[in-house]
Order: sequence, then structure tokens, then C-alpha cells
Amino acid sequence: MDKSFNSLRDEYFNVQSKLFACDHKSAESAQTTTALSSESTEATFARRLVSTAKDDLTVILDGRKVPCHRFVFVARSDCWNVNNLAKVSTLEFEGLPYDTGHTLLKWVYTDEVDVKLGDWVILDLMHAAKRFKLHQLIQRCERLLISNLNVNNCVKFYKCAMDLNAEKLLETTSHYIVSLLNNIPRENFDQLSDSSLHSLLESRFKFPLHTAISLCREDVVRLCVNEHSDRLSSRLAEPNEKGETPLQMALESRQDSIAQCLVDSGADVNSKTVHGVPLIIEFLKKGDYKSCNFLTANAASLDCVDPTDLRGGLHILAAKCLSSDEGCYEDSAPYRDLVRRFMAGDVPLNSVDKEHNTPLHLAILSRNTLFFSSIVKLSSLNLDILNERGLPALWYALECPNNDFTFAEELIKRGANFNSIRPATGDTLLSMCVKNDLVSAAFYLVDKGASVDVPNVEGETALYLACSSGISNLAATLLSRGANPNVQRKGDNETPLLVAIRKRHYDVIDVLLRDRKEGSCRLPLLFELADKRGDNALSLAINSCLYEVADKLISAGCSVNSKSVDGDLLLTKFIKEANSNACLYLIEHGCELNEKAANYPAPLIHAVERHLPLVVEALCKAGVDTTTTNNVGESALWIALHLEMEDVATILVRVRSSVKNGMDVDAWVPGPSGCLQTLLHKAIDENNQNAACFLIQNGCNVNALRRENACGDGRAEAMERQTPLHMAVAWGLSDVVAALIYYGADLNAQDSDGKTPLHVAIINQHFEISERLLQSVHVDMMVRDKAGMTPFAWAVQAKANRMCDLILKRNPQVALHVDSKGYNVLHNAIVNEDYDLFCFLLSVNVDVNVRTQDGDRFSALHVACKGGNELIVRNLLLAGSRINDTNSSKQTALHVAAQYDHPEICSVLLANDIDASMVDSDRNNALHVAVQYGSLKSLQTLLTESAINPFAVNAKGYGLLHLLGMHSRDNASDMLDVIMKLVPEYPVDMLDPDGNTLLLLAYMHGNFALCMGAIKNDACVGITNRQGVSIFNYPSPSPKLLHHLLDQLVVEPKWAEGDNCTECGAKFGITTRKHHCRHCGRLLCTKCSEHFMPIVKYDLTKSVRVCDVCFDVLKQYAG
Repeated sequence: MDKSFNSLRDEYFNVQSKLFACDHKSAESAQTTTALSSESTEATFARRLVSTAKDDLTVILDGRKVPCHRFVFVARSDCWNVNNLAKVSTLEFEGLPYDTGHTLLKWVYTDEVDVKLGDWVILDLMHAAKRFKLHQLIQRCERLLISNLNVNNCVKFYKCAMDLNAEKLLETTSHYIVSLLNNIPRENFDQLSDSSLHSLLESRFKFPLHTAISLCREDVVRLCVNEHSDRLSSRLAEPNEKGETPLQMALESRQDSIAQCLVDSGADVNSKTVHGVPLIIEFLKKGDYKSCNFLTANAASLDCVDPTDLRGGLHILAAKCLSSDEGCYEDSAPYRDLVRRFMAGDVPLNSVDKEHNTPLHLAILSRNTLFFSSIVKLSSLNLDILNERGLPALWYALECPNNDFTFAEELIKRGANFNSIRPATGDTLLSMCVKNDLVSAAFYLVDKGASVDVPNVEGETALYLACSSGISNLAATLLSRGANPNVQRKGDNETPLLVAIRKRHYDVIDVLLRDRKEGSCRLPLLFELADKRGDNALSLAINSCLYEVADKLISAGCSVNSKSVDGDLLLTKFIKEANSNACLYLIEHGCELNEKAANYPAPLIHAVERHLPLVVEALCKAGVDTTTTNNVGESALWIALHLEMEDVATILVRVRSSVKNGMDVDAWVPGPSGCLQTLLHKAIDENNQNAACFLIQNGCNVNALRRENACGDGRAEAMERQTPLHMAVAWGLSDVVAALIYYGADLNAQDSDGKTPLHVAIINQHFEISERLLQSVHVDMMVRDKAGMTPFAWAVQAKANRMCDLILKRNPQVALHVDSKGYNVLHNAIVNEDYDLFCFLLSVNVDVNVRTQDGDRFSALHVACKGGNELIVRNLLLAGSRINDTNSSKQTALHVAAQYDHPEICSVLLANDIDASMVDSDRNNALHVAVQYGSLKSLQTLLTESAINPFAVNAKGYGLLHLLGMHSRDNASDMLDVIMKLVPEYPVDMLDPDGNTLLLLAYMHGNFALCMGAIKNDACVGITNRQGVSIFNYPSPSPKLLHHLLDQLVVEPKWAEGDNCTECGAKFGITTRKHHCRHCGRLLCTKCSEHFMPIVKYDLTKSVRVCDVCFDVLKQYAG
């Protein structure tokens, strides 16, 4: 900085020298021109040289003689301290140093002054110039002094300018002093008289009185005060630019004499700062007790408060040890005097601050022993006032470090309520101590006689909280003082014992059980009490795998057969909850095994239904009644099979030999119309292949026939004489058929119509089963039924070509059978594009409208449209495919073709009059599907060749552009171009049900190209959805996406509209105006759009309003 300043000064000197030379040449030229043109009376230097006699003159400088020319001196000035210069031969410059005199003579002859002269030399030269009335030299010296002006010499130059009446120097130095006052050493102003300084302050400074105080000039202060007696009061109360009043400045700078002068002149000791804070409060907050004493000595009011936190003097004095960085002031004499003076004054002791803390609260919080001991003695002090948090002063005394209860002891001694209750929570001080782990404080309150059974708003007593926190010694003490161990918490009904078990506080559990055993409690501990979840102490312990605790509970008298609030046994409860370990524990400890609950079956049935194999096995081994059934007569074995619990069924079968009347795989149960049937018949009739196979594998009778019951019911079913194999074939249960064949079922058994299982298979077109039956060497293919038809005849009659091919080189009718994917031969031929097989199937009139047997339920036309073979599609349409058939999602073939982007298929379907407006189960039309799957070509075909409404929305309210933004395919921007080109009137800012637009959805999915496409089509950048989300506040995975997007704007976007600021959410009204960011168009309040700058790319050369984000973007990319 210094190097740059010196360089600038040298440059200034060079410019000054050149200026002086130019002035000199200009003067000579002007003089010559004037002499030639006319006789001028102006006494120029050149003319006077010509007209003056050239006599010699001797100049004496500091004792030295210098020969000079009289005519030069006469030309320069008429004032050389002699009456007539022409009559003297010697001229003495008295009192002028040689260097200064020599410089003066040099200027007289050459009109030049060295620009590098020192300040003192220039000042002496300037005084000499004034003495001899050399006005040009004075001006030259002024310029030199101005060029040398700095903070160390500006006051000296100002004083010299005043003495010499140098107006230009005076003006420059005064401006310099005003602008750099804070950098000028204060002692420099001591060289100015009081009147000079006062004149400077009054003429140049906005706050002369404040400036005089800052310069520590009491004499000038008195002049300022005395001069403006007419408006003295306003000047004394006037704040400067920093908001400081004169009295405040004087006190802060420890200028007591000036402060007293101001007070004597009428300054208000009760005045306030610009923030409305009384001076005495301001100094108390700063710990400036000397200033406080000055104010109080001058009768300042003590009953005043800080408007920001409503703290008065007592509050600040009480809390000083907390807020001061200098430590506690208890031992300082000024502090003691102020405390005594405030307490003796008319100040309310129980006043509260903004947080409703009294001085007593703050004194205890700050551990201010001096203040506490002083205020607690006052009789008017209220010890039980609650602050904003609902806490009395005693609470903070209990929160003491190192268990020092000195404050608490004094408060209780003077009558403080140790049973005070916090209104918001209903907690007593004892409960709050337990909650906050203040164990010593809790013991202290108990010793003082605090109530132990007062519940809070949640129903928690001190004992409950102690048990919840695991404080066993406190729990024991509370029990010994008569605390109720059976109190239940509101909401979840937890007792102290239940919460201790839940939180695994074993010591607390032992304390509760020991007190129950010893009978020392006022009330006995109850084990039957249950929480909201229905758990009592034993069930909770078992549920939590706390088996040692459960053993202790049982030893203490808790019953394993205790019941819940619903009347259910614990065993039923744990089976319902599928808690095997808990069930095993109860069974091991001898619980009741066969008792039924009101709403649940017997334990064995219940355990099977809940799939608890370990429990089932334990029940069986413990002697449970295995013959029990549910309310519809189903045995445990059938329930296990019906629920596909093979492991449970295996357990039941395995133990049947050792259990009286145990599980029988051939048990007869009621069947249709009252007939009797085995479990195998029942399983087959219900299409339960797994159950049937299990029974077959475990040795059931595979050839059993249904029979009528004792009453004769079910005769028709019995007369059908259908074996399990007949039934399995009829139902198409191939796994059961395979199991029956493997375990020796009669393959040629005939029913009442003479049909064998193979007949049934072919008649029912169960080709796989037929093939399986044909693979067996025991099948008699020549057996005829009562109609005289063999299985082959049935195949020919049914035109089952695929079956005929199996019997006589297969029969194409097998094509009607579906594979594991649910596709028949026709479907597979289309998928594999086997055109020959496809034509053959059509030739035998295969049904072309048969659906696939999978979740899609495609017709052949759907499958062909998915594959995209135009020739197959056209042949299917000619063969009678229903063009408007839908799949399981209600999609037409046009939907499928659009999904897989087959535009030529779309054209064929549209040419064959497909209903293009049909929608699927989500109300998506073909256009929606094309957009979702990025089918660009199909989209173009549909828009140009169909009459589909492009503005339609689906079931969720999403239109084309919403789906485009949500799915954000790689070609989404190209698809947008196609849509906007073919449907130019499409609203690009169309809202979905959540208020999202295309731009917002594309931004959420990080699709920059689609965002740019939306903006290119005049999308509004500043729109927010119904949740207040916009591109400006959505957490983008790429933080630079928003900035890059905004930078790409080339045309001012549309303005967003609304009732709230899109940045801060402020609602617009009379006091909150609407504004728009001229770069992005967002709707903003004034606070959120404070920046102004030109936007060159919009041709906005004037500064316009922009938001913070756009300001950063424009500034970044402009840089």
C-alpha cells in the first residue's frame, strides 16, 4: 500500500511540474501577444521587466549577501518591506532562514519551486510569500502542501491555512479531517484552540458535540453546550450515526467531568439507547458499574427494564455471573453497592423477565451467593413463582453441582414449596429430579417429606419413574415411604413392575419382589395387572425371554395359568402371538393344555393354525388331547394339511402310534351331500394336491370309494364309484395322479359309467395326465365305457390331434394345453415365429382367442403385437381374432404394440378399426403407454393416424407430459418435440393432481435435456407444486443442474403466480408485495428478491430485480 501511495505521489509531482511549466509558457505567450496588439495597463511580469530600470540590488539572507537585480524584484511585487525599492541598494530579509530565503529568490528568478521540499520549508516559504504578498507563490505552496497531506500533518496544515487565510488549503484540509477523523491521532488536535476546533466541528461535522467528546476536549464541549442554548435539550439527546448519545459516549470513555457537564446542562440520565434500552440497563449489561454509580448518583431511575428480554436491574445483577466474560462480581465493591442500592430502592423484587424468571431464579442459576443471600432475606420476596418453563427457583437450587443444597436448604427453611407441580407436565419436583437423574436431590426431597404418590399428567409417579430409570435404591426408599407399587401409567397402563421388566432393570425387580415377600409395602404388589398390550408381569417377562425373572415371579406367587383381561390363558395368548419359546416355557412349567378360550380353539388346534411345530410336538409329548377338533369338525391333521404345513402334519402322524385314538391318515370325514369320504377324497375334492400327496406317501388307502353314512345320506356320490385316481384326473391334479400311479393305484378301475381314469383325462382334455397314464404299462387302452368308446375314440371325437399323435403319432389338439408359462402351442408358435406350425393350427380351426394362462392373460393377437410380426397379426385378424379384446390389465393389442414400439403394427390395427380410445385398468390409453415406455415412433404414428385425445389423463390424473417427465426416458426430449409439433396447443404447464408440471417432474428425475425442451416450449420455471416444491428447492442429485439450467435461459420465461412467496412461503398482502425475478419468473417477496442487476442475454441493460439463486448464477457465469 505504501509503495503504491509513494508511486502515485511521485506521479502527482511530475504532473504538477508539467502544469507549472505550461502555465509559465502560457503567461509568456499571452504577454507577448498583448504587447504587440495594444497597450495594456495590466502589470504583467514580462512588461514590468521591460519597463523597469536595471539597477543592482544586494539581498541579505541570514547574514549572507546575495547580488540580485532590482528590476526582477520590482516586477514580482511592490511589498518588500521598504518604502521605495528604487532608493535602496540593500534589501534584508529579517527572520527568514537562509534555505527558505534562497528558495524564495529561486522562485523570484525562475518561477520554480522544488516539489520535494519538506513540509516545514514549504510552510516557512508560504509565510514569507504572505509577508511579501507573493500570491502566486502562496498558491504554489498550497498545491505542494495539499499533495503532502496525511493524517499526521493535516491538523497542522489546517492551522497554518487558518493563520494565512489560505482558502484552498483550508478547504482541502478540513475535508480531509472530516473523512479521516478516526485515523488522526487525537493529540494532534491539542494544537488547535478551543474556538478554532469548535469552528471546525460546527462547520464540518454533523455531530459536533459527539466529536468534541470523542476528542476529549471539555473546553470545546462547553462551547458547544453554551452556544446552542435554544436547542440544547435536543442536542444533548441526539444520537450519532452509531446510535450513541453524548452522555453515553462520555461515560463509556470515562470522561466523568464531561459527563457531569452534560448532566448539569440538562442531559437526561434516564435516556435510552437507539434500541430503547435505558442507559443504566445498558451499562449494567456491560458490567460498567462505575458508569452505573454515576447515573444513580445523579438520580437515575432504578425501576426500568430492557425491552428485549424485559430484565430489570435486579435481573441483570443476579445473572451477572452467568453472562459476564470477566467472571463473578460478587467481591467487587461497586457491585455490592449497586445490589444494596437496587434492593433499597423502589424496585419490585418479584418482577419477571421475558422467560418469567425472577431475580431469585437468575441468582440461583448463576450461583450468585452474594445476591441470593441478600434477596432471600427480604420479606416481600415470593419464593414459589414459576418461570415460563413452569419451574420454581427451588428447582434450580436442586440442580446444584456437587450435591450442594445450600440454596435449597435456605429456600425450604424460608417456606418454599417442595411439592411444587410443573403445570405443563404435572411433575412434582421429586418426579423431575428422578427424570433428570438427580438422585441425590430426590433423596433430599424425600428426606424433607416430599409427597411420593403424586402422578403427572401421564400418570407417572416418582416410583414409576425410578423403576423406569433403574434407580433401585431410590425405589426401595420410596416403597418404604409408602409409595403405591400398583399405579398404572396412562395410555399404556404400565405399572412400576412392568416397566422395570421391559427395561430389564433386574435390581429394581428384586426390590419390588422382596418388598412384596416381606410385606413391607403399604399396598401389596399385584401380578395380575396388565398393560395396554395385555401383558402382565409373567407374560412380559416370558415374552422378553427373561426366564430367570419369570422363575422369580412364579416363585413369588405368580400363576402360570393366569389369564389376560380377555379371559384367555397365557398359553393361548402366546400361541396367538406365535411365540414358540414362551409356549414351551409354560408347557414345561405345567400349564393347562386342553382348556379352550372363548374366542380361540383348543391349544393343539390353535398351535397348528399358527404353524408352531415345536409347540405342537411339545403338546403331544405332554399328553394333549389329539382328538380335539375345531368348530367345523376339522382335526389337527387336516388343518395342517389344508394350511400346507407339512412339517406339522409329519409331527402329528409320527406320534399317532403312541397316542390313544391318535391321528389316522384314513380317517373318515363328512363329504358332499353327507356321504363319508377319506381325507384323501377330501383333499382331491378341494384341489389340495400337497395334502393328497402327503396322505398317499404316508400309506393311506389309494383305492378307497366314498360311501353313504349311517342315515343313508350321500348315496349318489357313493354310486359314482369314483376312485381317488378318477377324481384326481377329473380335477387335472397331475401331481396327485403321479403319486397314485407310483403308490399302486388301480389304473383301470371303472366308475359307474365304465370310464377309466384315461377316459376321464381325454374327455376333460388333461393331456399331460393322459400322457402320464399312457406311459404306464398297466394301462389298458382297449377298455370301453358304457357308451362303447375307448379313450382314443374320445380323442378323435374331440379332434384332439395332439392326443391322437400321442396315441397314433400325437394329435394337434394338444395345442390347447398350456405349458408352465401359461402359453399353448399357438401362443408359442407366434412367439417363436414358427409360421408353418402357426398355419397348421389355423387350418385345424384352433381357437385364436384363447388366452395365456399367466398373469397377463394375453390373447394370440396380444402375443403377436408384442413380437411385432406384421404378417402373423394380419393372419390372426383374418382368422377371427377379436381386435378389441383386452388382457388382465384391460390393455388392447394397440396398447401392447405401443409399449414395444411397433409403429407398423399400430398402423395395421388402426386400419382394422380398433377402438383406439380404449383405456387399461389405470385408464392409460395407447398414447400414455407409448410415452411411458419411450416408444417414439409409435407415439408419432398414434398422433398422426388415430383420433386418441392427447389431452386425456389417466386414473391418477397424469397426462402425456406428466408421464413423460416421470419416466424420463433417454429420448424424452425428442418425444416432447414430436408432441409439441403435432399438438402445438398442448399446455406445457399442465398440472397433475399434486401440482407438478413437466419441467418440475423432469428436474426431479435429473433429465436436463427434457428440462431444456420444456423451457424451449415456454414452460414456467418458477411454478411450485401443492407441497411447495419447485426446481429451486428440490434436492437434486446434481447440485449444478439448477445453475446450468438457469444459465441456458435465453428468453425471459413466463412469470409464476400465487399468493405466497415461493422462497420463504410468506403470504402476500398489504405489507408484503409481490415481485417476480426477471431472470427465472419466480414469484417472490421483497426480502427474497433484493438483488438488482442487468440481464444482458434478455437485452435488459438496466438493473432489474432477481432472486438470490439467479443472482449467483448470473454473477458466476458472467465471471
